[in-house]
Amino acid sequence: MKRKRKCKPTEINTKPRSTNLDKKVERKLILTKSTESGMLQIERKADENHPGAIIEFPQDVAERYNLPPEEFAEVQDALEAYRRQQTETDIFINSLESRVGYDSLIRVMGNFYVSRVAYYRSENGGSLSIEEAREAVYRKTLDDDEAVKMVNNLMRYPTDIISFSDLLSLNDVSPTTAQNFWEGIKQEAKNEFESGHRAAAAFEPADYMKDAWNRASYLGLRDSLIEEWQPKGGIELTMIDAITQAWLMLQHWTEESVRRAKTRPREEDHQYREWKKWKQATKSKQWDDGFWDIQYVEEQKTIEHAAQMADRWQRMYFRAIRSLRDWRRYSPNLTINNANQVNIANDGGQQVNLNKS
Repeated sequence: MKRKRKCKPTEINTKPRSTNLDKKVERKLILTKSTESGMLQIERKADENHPGAIIEFPQDVAERYNLPPEEFAEVQDALEAYRRQQTETDIFINSLESRVGYDSLIRVMGNFYVSRVAYYRSENGGSLSIEEAREAVYRKTLDDDEAVKMVNNLMRYPTDIISFSDLLSLNDVSPTTAQNFWEGIKQEAKNEFESGHRAAAAFEPADYMKDAWNRASYLGLRDSLIEEWQPKGGIELTMIDAITQAWLMLQHWTEESVRRAKTRPREEDHQYREWKKWKQATKSKQWDDGFWDIQYVEEQKTIEHAAQMADRWQRMYFRAIRSLRDWRRYSPNLTINNANQVNIANDGGQQVNLNKS
């Protein structure tokens, strides 16, 4: 549940913030113990949006869980609001917490700040002092002109290259603007997931693979599956992506299996092998930079390996389809269009007739 801010964050080119350090945010929820019943109660003061109310509940947690569902939900909502109030109100009116609150952005930026300071303090980061490390991570405070220029530049940047360092500097001037940028980045990430481009990027780990046909091949297959299955929500979209990826990998390894079984492999030239032996005798560098080692196997094992990979991805493909089918089976959705009367009844239960009004 998103926590509401108690104070509006400072905008660029606005009036100076209050300097009254003694003023606190007023508490609207009060937790007390009833002298008559011995039960706990939360009193909510009346305001322009809600009338005043008193919610009473047992002090023992086990007894609380025995309340009727509606009463239990009401009590839990009140307790959650009270606990949230404790973190939102026991702060100064012009503090960072009051201006920004406990949204995810401030926590993520805090983690980023700590990790970067630790990096600059390490040997790889230059073994800087704590003051130098903090200065390297946290940029100098921007004035209004610099802040506006920074916002204009960030508006032109691709979303995926905006860093937490940029948001950290922007947050120092205008938390609202930084929060809006963060929400925009999250929305763009959501759009990339729902459109299929996020999953398609897994098939383009190298620059030469970032080709229009490769991306279109993935999205075309995905769109065909979406048209057939009509996924509802993020979980079913991930299952559609799993089916698409498994199918494309199955095609790749099927093609590789046929290539290895039906065509002649490339072999090293005899003169090159002799030169390589001489090169190794000179004790020069044997390995170039890379991220994985090539597995040297015999020709028959190489062909068998491709067949096994094709079989593995075929099983993963059908497993992904079964997962989507089972998900649909155990979480059914009922859609009724233009019905004048609908009869509903559980097994052995009383029938309820619903008429169109």
